Amino acid sequence: MTALVAVSMLLAGCDITPADLHGLPKDAAERATVCGRAALAYTAAGSGKGATEEKRRQDLLQKVVDATNFFSATGLDDAKGKALLGDLKATLAGGNWLATLNNCKAAYALGDAEPLPKLPDDPETKPAACAAVAVASAFGDGTMDIATIQKKVLTNPQSSYFLIAAAGQDGGLAAAQNAMASQIEWAIGSGAVGPLTDACLKEYPKAAATTAVALPADAGQAAAACSFSVGLFREMTGTEGDTAKAVQKKMATANVIPDLELATSSKKLIAQALDLGPPANVLKACDARFK
Repeated sequence: MTALVAVSMLLAGCDITPADLHGLPKDAAERATVCGRAALAYTAAGSGKGATEEKRRQDLLQKVVDATNFFSATGLDDAKGKALLGDLKATLAGGNWLATLNNCKAAYALGDAEPLPKLPDDPETKPAACAAVAVASAFGDGTMDIATIQKKVLTNPQSSYFLIAAAGQDGGLAAAQNAMASQIEWAIGSGAVGPLTDACLKEYPKAAATTAVALPADAGQAAAACSFSVGLFREMTGTEGDTAKAVQKKMATANVIPDLELATSSKKLIAQALDLGPPANVLKACDARFK
């Protein structure tokens, strides 16, 4: 990167703050670092895609470093600048570097946006992919421990909703968890968790519900929904597990009988759950419903 140092010296002192930051940091050094790391992650992801594409990405990295005046903005020499750019752990774990790169390209007029990955077309794979995207977004610490992820996934409104949608594809919850787990590496490696999240919420708008769930007025239908929700959370530790156990006791005390048609059909229970919204929100509504 010796050439980068020369370029930075030529540009030193110039105000190159874009008129439109496209959501990037206002601080020049932070912005240059974020953009440089995103471009470096994109360059690394191009390995094995052919010499022409690899060179295109390397050239783009150079353009980003030049445009952001990286070395002047950060005040670093060649060695320290390389080290700062190469510290990609948080960038890669966040899973949104491609979207960041496109923001950088737009801010500095560096050409068209790079193509973003799309959700799978297969209706059986799509909800599992969305669950994986939600996990990557909510737990962007880089963990790939599947057991840890599966314990956390139900507590996140979006990932739990998508997991239930995946369970509706004939395989049940265990198969849905496995399908989701198989997509997590793709979700993180996509570099586009943000845009993919938007795509998932467009596909499944009720996953974005943040308001309180309105349970069915019919006691039997409400009890069926609550029994389903209790079953999801009852074995968990922490707040959700405690709430689920409390709801189960309240329902037993109230002597409410779940609607038989719903209670005996997993497909209908899942359809009802998806109509109501995120399972954690349903559990809260059940806790409020039964005294």
